[in-house]
Amino acid sequence: MPEAGIYTPMMNQYLEVKNQHMDAIVFYRLGDFYEMFFDDAKTASKELDLVLTGRNAGVEERVPMCGIPYHAANGYIQRLIQKGYKVAIVEQMENPAEAKGLVKRDVIKIVTPGTIMEEIGDEKTTVTIASLSDYQYGLAVVLCEMTTGEMHAQLVDRNVMALQKVLLGNNVKEIVINEHFDKKLIKMIQELRMITVSLQKNQTMNENYTHLIEHIDDERILKAFAQLTNYLEETQRRNMSHLSMVEMIYEDQYVQMDFSTRQNLELTSPLRTTGKSQTLWGFLDKCQSAMGSRLLRRWIEYPLIQEKSINQRLDAIDFLNENFITKDELREELKNVYDLERLSARIAYGNANPRDIQRLSKTLACVPAVFELWKDCKAYPQFQSVDQLHELHDQIQGIIAEEAPIGIRDGGIFVEGYNDELDRVREIGKNGKNWILELENKERDRTQIKSLKIGYNRVFGYYIEVTKANLNQIKDEFGYIRKQTLTNAERFITEELKEKEDAIVHAQERSVRLETELFLDLLEKIRVYLPKLHELASTLATIDALYALAVISNENGYIRPMFHPRHEILLEEARHPILDKMMKETRYVSNDLHMNPDCSVLMITGPNMGGKSTYMRQTALIVLLAQIGCYVPARRAELPIFDQIFTRIGASDDIMSGQSTFMVEMIEANNALQNATENSLILFDEIGRGTSTYDGMALAQAMLEYITVHIRAKTLFSTHYHELTALADQNPSIQNVHVEVHEEDEHVTFLYRMAEGKADKSYGINVARLAKLPDSVLERAKQLLNDLEVQTKEVSFEQPIVIEKENRTDKKIRAMLEQIDINAMTPMDALKMIDDLKCELKKDGDA
Repeated sequence: MPEAGIYTPMMNQYLEVKNQHMDAIVFYRLGDFYEMFFDDAKTASKELDLVLTGRNAGVEERVPMCGIPYHAANGYIQRLIQKGYKVAIVEQMENPAEAKGLVKRDVIKIVTPGTIMEEIGDEKTTVTIASLSDYQYGLAVVLCEMTTGEMHAQLVDRNVMALQKVLLGNNVKEIVINEHFDKKLIKMIQELRMITVSLQKNQTMNENYTHLIEHIDDERILKAFAQLTNYLEETQRRNMSHLSMVEMIYEDQYVQMDFSTRQNLELTSPLRTTGKSQTLWGFLDKCQSAMGSRLLRRWIEYPLIQEKSINQRLDAIDFLNENFITKDELREELKNVYDLERLSARIAYGNANPRDIQRLSKTLACVPAVFELWKDCKAYPQFQSVDQLHELHDQIQGIIAEEAPIGIRDGGIFVEGYNDELDRVREIGKNGKNWILELENKERDRTQIKSLKIGYNRVFGYYIEVTKANLNQIKDEFGYIRKQTLTNAERFITEELKEKEDAIVHAQERSVRLETELFLDLLEKIRVYLPKLHELASTLATIDALYALAVISNENGYIRPMFHPRHEILLEEARHPILDKMMKETRYVSNDLHMNPDCSVLMITGPNMGGKSTYMRQTALIVLLAQIGCYVPARRAELPIFDQIFTRIGASDDIMSGQSTFMVEMIEANNALQNATENSLILFDEIGRGTSTYDGMALAQAMLEYITVHIRAKTLFSTHYHELTALADQNPSIQNVHVEVHEEDEHVTFLYRMAEGKADKSYGINVARLAKLPDSVLERAKQLLNDLEVQTKEVSFEQPIVIEKENRTDKKIRAMLEQIDINAMTPMDALKMIDDLKCELKKDGDA
């Protein structure tokens, strides 16, 4: 970047700003445009498809330059942010007309991938910024969703799976760290996905935010929180008054799922962006408001493990579906509910506009009807004590003009009668405009030029414009003074016009200034109600999400799941919720699943395309639906409450981290074997297929033995290693089921129905025939298969050797100790670690 000093004053001013924000693209306000210069211009022209031009800046070579209209900036900023850039917005800090010399300019805000507010595109999308504090054997994470101000905090393990889960699972676009953060961890984070890494040296707590975290005393969380709030103030250049109280997340209070499990089950994002795949969230989302949709997503990502809380939601669904007229009326009222969470945040943040106040008023107007419809629901009696904010509604109802502008400095915000002084000033301006219209008509009559018009711009003020074709009709006695020459016209002024201009323009400016003051004063009055607005928004979002679950449950004939303390799964005529809905032409084949208390593993065999993976996924989705408090697609569902779900489904290479299919498979399998408990659900789809047959079979059998002997989690295990089915004869906790296939003249028909026992054969060649492989290839494959079957002796299984169980707590404590540098710890850090070690030992004792 060139040094300031050798350029024009304006360019030197730009360079001084740029040198303070080297990691951002500077949007430099010049009139009605944001301009970019030097390398910023080259980058922006490439990323935004802008024409790269040049500007004379006091040196021989023209400076690279490109620009965008200031009113269209949000779209351009959003495109840059999505690519990981930061944008520093530089505005004029004084009125150019009143400035002496160069107009003062400064950065008013730095928009970063994690701090977008107005620039966010989809109302249902959540973009998160995270602050990470490293305490050697773990990480403190504070998460903030800027558009709502919602904040969460948690402690996570210092490994790639924990980071993947918290960062990718929360759609983190930016992380804030200090300068001493571990470089290996930064590299690990950058390999996960495009996440912008930002540095913040200041970890001193700002007193303005202590009330948001006064209920948390963990120094590690406090350090991450201080780091984040300091960064937000530094980039946003204002007090972050819209931030909410920090909520601690303790993962053992929800069903735990790693990131790959969420992906495999397509809970909130599809595995493939192309095709017709639909997420569970997209399927369930019958919400009428964006905040209801976002809450529903959170419920899906964090299913419950407390039976009382689950039944509370199920009871609400009961109420809505039993009172279907109430439910229909509720839908009509919820349609009028705007995104109160983001409206409240914008009011607190200070970037609310007049239309936001209109939306707030309309939302508050329908709140009484929503609560009246809900009053008979006994599941959530606490809702009746929520303040419906009638007082606030009375204050803001009808005060914003119907055609109010988006910008607060455009005038026309308030209705007539809102403020006497505003009405008086407006009247002066209105009379002035009428005078201008009368003058225009008078001048047309006087000059006989019917196309003559009176216009206005900020530079020249009011002017009379005459086309060049009519210039010969202008006479000296008219008193026209030439002001500006255009290509097709000339602009004039008269003494009479200039005399009246001062009064009219002054009235217009006074009107806009007064409306701006009144609007900012109105925001201050509304801010008093923010705590109650947050509570009301949370209540309305909950009602909306419950309404969506009720609609899905009723429309598809779902039943209420029943929970019991027994280690048993009983599903009758269970269906995959999404496929059942999508397959309109052909009826989806339902299936039963019964795993008694003694059965740990359901071994599933059968051909590819027979429905094994779908059967496994539908089981997991039914468990998830049940534990988010929704009815499920089955005729009968009796379930235990699961604490964790693990999946190993699919075989795509992890190209981003350079890991093979088999390595990814083993890492995910290890995560399940290390962390699953007796109350977990494990789905293993064809484990071991990424290596040689005997390697894969040996690993699969060893895992099965370990699960049945030591973990005893409910496990659905599909395999093509038919030899493994013999394990069921020796181990009563393993049960065989298979996919039924109808075979006739070497042609197979998939029945998609599960039956007890093992599959007779794998039907690989039959499936290849369906795929239209050449007949000669199929015949040769049959010959080779016959030869191999003759040569291969039946594999005999001895009584399995009991695999010794690893001491998970011992292993975790060893890993924690290996990561620490004692010399870098303070006495308080050491005491905290001892306390954490004791907690780990206590967990082991409780287990």
